[in-house]
Amino acid sequence: MLISLIVPIHNEQAGLARFWQAVSASLKQSGYTFEVVMVDDGSTDDSWQLISELTTADQSSFDVTAIRLSRNFGKEAAILAGLRRAGGNAAIVIDADLQHPPKLIPKMLELWDKGKIPIVEGVKHKRQHESSLKRVGATLYYRVFKLSSGLDMRGASDFKLLDRRVIDHYINLPETARYFRGLTAWMGFDSAAIEFEPPNREAGMSGWSIRNLLALARTTIISFSSLPLRIVTWLGLIGLIFSLGLTIQTLWYKWMGYAEAGFPTVILLILGMGSMILFGLGLIGEYIGEIYREVKRRPSYIVSDIHSTSDRGGNPGNEQPTDTELASLHSDDYE
Repeated sequence: MLISLIVPIHNEQAGLARFWQAVSASLKQSGYTFEVVMVDDGSTDDSWQLISELTTADQSSFDVTAIRLSRNFGKEAAILAGLRRAGGNAAIVIDADLQHPPKLIPKMLELWDKGKIPIVEGVKHKRQHESSLKRVGATLYYRVFKLSSGLDMRGASDFKLLDRRVIDHYINLPETARYFRGLTAWMGFDSAAIEFEPPNREAGMSGWSIRNLLALARTTIISFSSLPLRIVTWLGLIGLIFSLGLTIQTLWYKWMGYAEAGFPTVILLILGMGSMILFGLGLIGEYIGEIYREVKRRPSYIVSDIHSTSDRGGNPGNEQPTDTELASLHSDDYE
């Protein structure tokens, strides 16, 4: 039984040797046949050279495939490229920074094989060391995401095992803006959780800046829910009710003969309503921007190079397969 290990990589040169040593030891403890698919997401260090060398080394225990994207398309695109290449009965997505413990791989496989569970996910029992700003921001984001989409992503991670049927459904989803954790939860397959406490990074720096995290939060919330648009509608309704009440009050004061000029009130109302209108237009613009990006149907990524110890496996391709015809059109790419 073949198991695919998907490893998205971006500037992980400093820790790749330790990761390879740890993951090799864990894979050899299991009785399965493995292939390792390492996807270089536009690294600017020597990550590509290091993972390419693994495809030429003598790896008798498992096959190794190194995929290089033409530029940095993001982790979601790298995971998608790896899953498209995966030819196993199941695939495990794991980070190369050792914050996803490779020692848990045998336990994940045991739950999947014996329990016939389509998804086995690693859930963070405790977040790794990070700044107070990131911790508060993450808590706020997960609450907003649950409120808007109905999916509880607290403690969720990309460290997951996916059964073959889950992989097939995932890679054939039509959207280009993907959120791996959210989409696997949205599909609704039965799942089991393995708790872990992510250690601090042993080498290198995290590529997730505050700006990147804010952009991810914006994209995921917009992709999974129209609740923000409904909030604008509610704000407009509240503003209408308030305006009607203020109109009745003004007419009453005028009828009673003690109406005031009220210039401060008028100015505040103009500023408040104008801000609400601009906020609503900006939010609508965000949704229109996402629609524009989707209808262009640009590929989620472009592959520039592939090295492999075997021709076994799927096809990472460059396009988003939306139907059987499109998938077959690119079935011979990069082979």
